[in-house]
Parts: sequence; structure tokens; C-alpha cells
Amino acid sequence: MDNYTVAPEDEYDIFIEDHLENSGLDQHHPELLSAQQVLQFCSTVFAVGLVNNILAVFILVKYKELKHAGNIYFLNLTVSNLCFLLPLPFWAHAVLQGESPRSSTCKVLIGTHSTSLYSEAFFNILLLLQGYQVFSHGRWLSSAPQKVTVGIVPSVLAWIVAILATLPEFVFYKPQLDRQSYTCAFARPHFLPIEEPFWKCVLTLKTNVLVLVSPLMVFIFCWMRMRKTRSFGERQYNLCRLASVIMGVFLLMWAPYNTVLFLSTFQEHLSLQDEKSSYNLDTSVQVTQMVATTHCCVNPLLYLFLDRNFRKYLCSLFPRCNESPFPSSGDSVQAAPRDSHDLSTEL
Repeated sequence: MDNYTVAPEDEYDIFIEDHLENSGLDQHHPELLSAQQVLQFCSTVFAVGLVNNILAVFILVKYKELKHAGNIYFLNLTVSNLCFLLPLPFWAHAVLQGESPRSSTCKVLIGTHSTSLYSEAFFNILLLLQGYQVFSHGRWLSSAPQKVTVGIVPSVLAWIVAILATLPEFVFYKPQLDRQSYTCAFARPHFLPIEEPFWKCVLTLKTNVLVLVSPLMVFIFCWMRMRKTRSFGERQYNLCRLASVIMGVFLLMWAPYNTVLFLSTFQEHLSLQDEKSSYNLDTSVQVTQMVATTHCCVNPLLYLFLDRNFRKYLCSLFPRCNESPFPSSGDSVQAAPRDSHDLSTEL
């Protein structure tokens, strides 16, 4: 009646393990870069971004004197870039050593990453709105102390809102379980526990609204309004163009990541949950995240090419750079000397 044999448990374990290895399910989380490549990428971005942004901070503080709101916003934007760079060495070291940072350390890294990203989006918006104001009025209507106050108060509010927006990551973060171990990896979106789809959707929508939708709406509004205004001179147009270029590059570099992240998070609702689609989306998230990460190196370069006074101050630190030609397309923007209030960065 009990004519059956009991198979050893080891055989089942081997079968299940082999089946999982050969089924390709682990390919849902592809690793595009080796540990050495991640180290090289993070190190390069960190080094280039650190040099660029420290030089920008030095020039803004020493030469621009921060008497106008536009300079204050750009200084805060540069500080946001520096904060965005800080987690990269820790993630690179963790990947190279093959171990994840402790939960408390990972929470701080993720909070710094998110706060700096949100604050950069806010300061891009403030820069563009300030540029639109200069373009619309054609001149400054307030005294110097009022200009400083107008720049400092929104900057403080922007940092407060960015920190508040990051509170879920600070308070409720738990390390994600990936391949039988908890990870705090650079190449993955940092959400609350992945076992909670609701929070994953909420945080994806929050990132899309703060980093993509809000800046894009402000950009479209200001651009459409400026196209209708033709009564002011070339100086005001080119001045606002600087803020528009900075915002446009930010959107171009972060829009692909936010779009793919949205598709990856809501793939079940969009009928994209099959194995091939999941693999492609995970790969796209990693690629677009790497591209977006390099944005923190770009703003000082844009300022260098679009602001003649910025180039002049930089060349005063490195005299040999006077021998290197720069594009002259933005020179007309910066024709005013310093004693005319240095409008080149008074956005």
C-alpha cells in the first residue's frame, strides 16, 4: 500500500538550482558593467565633476560677489552638483570590495543622492524664472539688498522642500534583497522595500513629478511667453538663453531615465511584464541612469562656453588658457563690463 520511494532532498535541491540557473530568470537584473568598470566610471565622473564645480564655486564667490539672485541660484545649483557627487566614491568602493555599505550608511548615501537631485531641479526652475523675469522687464527694478534677499529666501525654501521630499528615503528605507543578499548598489533605483509595490509606484511618481514634469512645464511656459515678447534687446534674450540652455540640458539628460523608470515600475499595468521586456527595461534603466549621472559635470562647462566673464575669470587663474580659442556665440551676452553690474550671470 505504501509502495513508493522517497527521493533524497539533495536531488531536488540540485534540480531546482540548475533549473533556476538555466531558466534565465536572473537576467531580469542584468549587470552591464563589471566592478572595475563601475569603479572607473564613478571615479571619472567624481573627479571631473569635483574639479568643475569647485572652480565654479570659487569664481562665483570670489569674482561674482553674489549680489544678485541669479548668481545665488547658480551657486546653489553648483553645491547641489557637489552633493550629488559625494555618494559615488562610496558606491564605487562597495562594488570593488564586493560588499554593500551598512544600512545606516546606505540610507545617508541615498538621502544625499535624492536631496541633491531634487534641489538641482528646483534651482534650475528658479534660474529659468529669474531669467524670464529679466527678459520680461529688461532691467532690475530693486535695490542690491533686495536682490540678495530675493535670492536667499527661495534658495532656503528650495533646500527645505528637497529635504522634505527625501524624508521617505531617510525614514523608511530598508536594504533591497537581491540574489540572496542585501544591496546598496549604484546601478539600481533606490526605493523603499521592493516587496511593497505601492511605495515603489509612489516614489517613482514623485521622482517623475519633481525631476521631469515640473521643470518641463516651467520650461514650456517660459519659452512660450518669451517667444511672444520681441520688444527687448539682444542682451535680455541671450541672458535668458543661458538659463534656458541649462534647463534644457538638464531635461535632456534626465528625461530618458525618468521615462524608462516609469515604464519599469508600471510594467505590469502596461503589459510589459514578460521576461524580454523586463530585461530590456532593467537594462535601459541602468544605461539612462549612467548618462544622467554625468549631468553634474556639465553645468560649469555650459557656463564656461556661454559666459565670457566666467571664461575671463577662469583664464586669470590659468594664464595659458588665453591661448585657447573659445566659441564666440555667447560673447555678445557678456559685452558689459563688470562695473555695469556684471549682468552676464544676473539671471
